[in-house]
Amino acid sequence: MIYKLRYNIPMNQHTNRKSILLISIVSFSIVFLTFIISLIARGYKINLKQGTILTATGILSATSEPKAASVYLDEKLVTATDNTLNLSPDTYTVKIVKDGYLPWQKTIQIKKETVYQTNTQLFRSVPDLKPITYTGAINPTVSPDNTKIVYVVASSSASIDNGLYLMELNNTFSLNFSKNTAKQLSQNLSNVNWSDFSFQFSPNSRQILATNSIKNISYLISLDTTINPKNLYDVTPTLTTIKTDWQNQLNQLMSSKMAKIPLELQDLVSTASAQDLQFSASEEKILFLAKKDGNLRQNIVTPPPSQSTQPQSRDVKEGNYYVYDLKDDTNFLIGSKNEIFNLSWLDSSDNIVFTNQQNIKVADYDGTNQQTLFAGKFNPSTVFPMPGGSKITTLVSPYQGAPENLYTISIK
Repeated sequence: MIYKLRYNIPMNQHTNRKSILLISIVSFSIVFLTFIISLIARGYKINLKQGTILTATGILSATSEPKAASVYLDEKLVTATDNTLNLSPDTYTVKIVKDGYLPWQKTIQIKKETVYQTNTQLFRSVPDLKPITYTGAINPTVSPDNTKIVYVVASSSASIDNGLYLMELNNTFSLNFSKNTAKQLSQNLSNVNWSDFSFQFSPNSRQILATNSIKNISYLISLDTTINPKNLYDVTPTLTTIKTDWQNQLNQLMSSKMAKIPLELQDLVSTASAQDLQFSASEEKILFLAKKDGNLRQNIVTPPPSQSTQPQSRDVKEGNYYVYDLKDDTNFLIGSKNEIFNLSWLDSSDNIVFTNQQNIKVADYDGTNQQTLFAGKFNPSTVFPMPGGSKITTLVSPYQGAPENLYTISIK
């Protein structure tokens, strides 16, 4: 037994060496393959033709809504959305097109080991115009949160109840409109013709102030109650107090928004109205009107490696609208307040809707892809996006002499 035990020791040692060697080879292979896979995931690609195994690349993630759009790279069809492409670091012109939609195009810079994502929203090339009021809409006013409209009906038809109406807006409304969505707040009364009044919403969108400037009469109306002569009081004697209280509410709202903005930017931002300062749905981007000239230094916040490479406007000029990206530390010019109006973020997107002359337009947050969604005769003071972001509402007279009605324009 002793002799056999001594004889088996070398055999066990040999087996152990083979096992250790095999484990080492497997471990090394796993580590090596993991390393190669991580490099490929970071944008490297195998390129034996250039005398190297791996070449540093960047990744283009071509995404779009709607999906299955064609992707052109420097005028060559390369793929369809949604897909990714490994590209050598360089400057490329990316074009995304789909039948029935306006083309999207942007010149981009691909950097090694970074991902550029298009996040393209395509818009209809032929808008679908549908009325949401049928008996006229006088002095329509939208609430600050874009969820309500008040307007007046003053029809000559005896079958129509003239008076003040409220329309509630929501995502369901934007998908499936019914004539019964409008609620009459009040008929015209013996001493009140609502078509003679203008309207202003409270900051919380729960009240309206109805004002007849000719008769110097103002009524404060709660949207939660039905109006009747018994609860309709002239608040002109306390009008100053009401407006002061509303302004204080707006100031608090603006202060909470300003607290989210870097200190170096706060001094340049106008807070004269709610439209002058708006956050995108993600709250990562700020649409603002510059109240004075200034300069934004680089790296106010530390940008990510995938920071947008679109041309910026760090020199801020008074009277221009800009979008500052809190995450990327980028600042883009949208346009002058003398040329574009009624700016608003499109719900659930990074696109901005605005009017220019007799055009309703949309643009990417970086100012590129400014496209016309609708051109024609509409009331430029009444243009706003619907909840959900698939429609825009405006006031249109379809032909000369016809009463103005509220219409939705399907843009997606």
